[in-house]
Amino acid sequence: MWKRTVIALLSFLILFGMWFVIEPVAVNACSCAELPSIEEQLERKTAIFTGKILSVTKPVKGKIWSSADPVKVLFEVKTVWKGELGSQTTVQTALRSESCGYEGFEVNKEYIVFAYGDPDRLETGRCEGNKTLASAQEELKALGAGYEPSKIIPQEIPLEISSINKEADNGYITIVFVSVIILTTFILLILFLRRRRR
Repeated sequence: MWKRTVIALLSFLILFGMWFVIEPVAVNACSCAELPSIEEQLERKTAIFTGKILSVTKPVKGKIWSSADPVKVLFEVKTVWKGELGSQTTVQTALRSESCGYEGFEVNKEYIVFAYGDPDRLETGRCEGNKTLASAQEELKALGAGYEPSKIIPQEIPLEISSINKEADNGYITIVFVSVIILTTFILLILFLRRRRR
């Protein structure tokens, strides 16, 4: 009876521990409707611009992460059609396309970007119509002449604090969990050995 209890408890702890080790499976949860016309984009979006990517900052991936974790993309703005943008601007997108993030951004490439949200915290995604400049000739023609960005360089916008703190929390949770498993195993082993001696 005692052996069965120990084996059952250890099995439970091992199975529970696997929850912290197994990587999440990607699920396609994002589907895009037909893109709106340029007129609708001009009406709905906070900012429309072309720019060259200076940097792409991804969150640190721990044991627990989300496809919606924010990625910060810094642009050198070239031409603007909507919004009051400085010569550099930061746009955030979700980490993965499963959460409608735009995964196509690459450093040193130029894009047309359709962004929404607050002017000081612009966001974009897979369904917004972003394209490389080379493949955006129709959009550029429909938009017509734009205007230059202002010469002001805005302050860096940090990634959401929750995503930065999440990595620290994940490490803490893992340490606590492993400690509990080791301590429980040690106690059960001592109790088992004492019971055998009797």
